[in-house]
Amino acid sequence: MKTTVSEPEVWKRVVEIEIPESEVEAAAAAKLAEIRRDARMPGFRQGKVPLAVVRQRYGKAARAEAMEEVMQGAFKSACEEHRIVPVSEAKLTDVKGGEAGEALRFTIETEVDPPVAEITGYDKLKIKAKPVKVTDSMVEEAFNEYIDRYAKFEDVERPAKKGDYLRIRYKSVSIDDVDRPDLKDHCPEYPIELGGDGVFKEFDKGLTGKSAGDEAEIGVKFPKDYADTGVAGKAGEFSIEVLSVQEKRPPELNDEFFQKIGGSTADAMKGEIRKSIEARVLREAKTAAHDEAIQALIKDNVIELAPSNINSLARHVWDDHVKRRNLPKAEPSEEQWETFHSLAVMMLKRIKIVDYVADKENIKATQEDVDKEIMQMAQLYGQDFDTLKQMLRKDGTTNRIRMDIRERKTLDFLIGEGGTE
Repeated sequence: MKTTVSEPEVWKRVVEIEIPESEVEAAAAAKLAEIRRDARMPGFRQGKVPLAVVRQRYGKAARAEAMEEVMQGAFKSACEEHRIVPVSEAKLTDVKGGEAGEALRFTIETEVDPPVAEITGYDKLKIKAKPVKVTDSMVEEAFNEYIDRYAKFEDVERPAKKGDYLRIRYKSVSIDDVDRPDLKDHCPEYPIELGGDGVFKEFDKGLTGKSAGDEAEIGVKFPKDYADTGVAGKAGEFSIEVLSVQEKRPPELNDEFFQKIGGSTADAMKGEIRKSIEARVLREAKTAAHDEAIQALIKDNVIELAPSNINSLARHVWDDHVKRRNLPKAEPSEEQWETFHSLAVMMLKRIKIVDYVADKENIKATQEDVDKEIMQMAQLYGQDFDTLKQMLRKDGTTNRIRMDIRERKTLDFLIGEGGTE
């Protein structure tokens, strides 16, 4: 077998293969013998059909099948010889010969994941995490939101006003004048707050002043960027029944209440909340700095990607987007595909940058790092550390944890935090 490999692109390999006539003939003969062994024909016992008869009936099909197997095997051998790791389906082109007395010549094109030649400037970035200052008002707001979870909701026999919570039922729904009975059961699972975030202003206006048992006809214009692409940019008409109007009553902040929720005093709770907010804003600042560092390196370095890898990841991210938002299955629009394609490019380049820097700087997750992560998981889920550690090792999750830690440490290195091993 003769092979010639060319690289028209850093991510593309063109493999030209020539297989001697003798190998093709041997494969065709073996395939014909295989068919003869299982052949059943009137007047002959199984496996006893004359070879000439089998060749006459199955010769062309046997040779075609043998050639296909020979080409697959030859391509596999060529990949091993030339260290080619395909990341796309092989594309067979330019098949010649293969008939009796002829060598078989063919060309196969495939894509590979191109290596990163060099990432420059990663050690000279002047990007730092800049967490915002946690103010008393931020703490107070978070404290009130936490206390708000313990508020009680009581039905009231009066018209609804801003701040009230309404339980509603859709009697009918139409989109662009088309009746949509499938959307009737998609009414809010929890009471909606009049004037609250995420409530359409048309709902606020149409439901204000309504009492339990009242009905309302409300028209809504969905934004073009609405999460549910099936209704985005369209007009909706809702026939609504108000099931109840509820008034929220906050708890009384006394010693009994704080003991009930596991706290000592309001000030102590606010101190813990401040620590929590400080940790959150630091994480957010670091994430923003990580993203800025990656974008800077993407801008200043040429990082080649295989088109099939980009398309595969874009498709995966799109499918995940549809699934997570419980959207109807549909193909992305051209604009949506461009968005997800660009996102896939950024994600793949990020992976390559992290891998390159981690290898160059010998950044890795130590066993102590991994154990610390598993300990946090064990405490969170109330499980025994050793039992959880063994379970994670068996299902392969430990490797993912190790890779996640390596990525975090590498990103921290890029913004001047942490060191190398």
